[in-house]
Amino acid sequence: MLVIIAQKSDKKAILRFYKSQHYSASFLGYDSCYFLKNNEEIIASVIISKIAQHHQHYFLHALVVKQQYQRQGLASQLLQYAQRQHLPLICFSTEKLLPFYLKNSLIKLQSDKIVSNLPEHLHMRYKRYLKKQPQLNVFLKV
Repeated sequence: MLVIIAQKSDKKAILRFYKSQHYSASFLGYDSCYFLKNNEEIIASVIISKIAQHHQHYFLHALVVKQQYQRQGLASQLLQYAQRQHLPLICFSTEKLLPFYLKNSLIKLQSDKIVSNLPEHLHMRYKRYLKKQPQLNVFLKV
């Protein structure tokens, strides 16, 4: 399946896709979005946000695959495509997805390495997320 680079005109359809998957996604400002389609239907998407215009860190979020298309390698395809375009790449995830991220060449940061590897803006976001998900992991691909 061919990865599609989202254009500004795709934004509404992408947000509708996330909403239909019961996933709260938003564009953060300096974003790239990639998606996959089956016929004319978006079936998977990921958003990569540049942390700030002057930073060289990218935040991977909103990696979602429609349920009936899961376990077919589509998330890996999107992630690997994103890795070729955006490094260093940082993401947050639960323990459940640990095998997925490790299989796709990201490393799990140990708690004592998180502060030194996250730009301030992402560190603040991570601390907010921890309040709702205390077992949240940080993954990095350099």
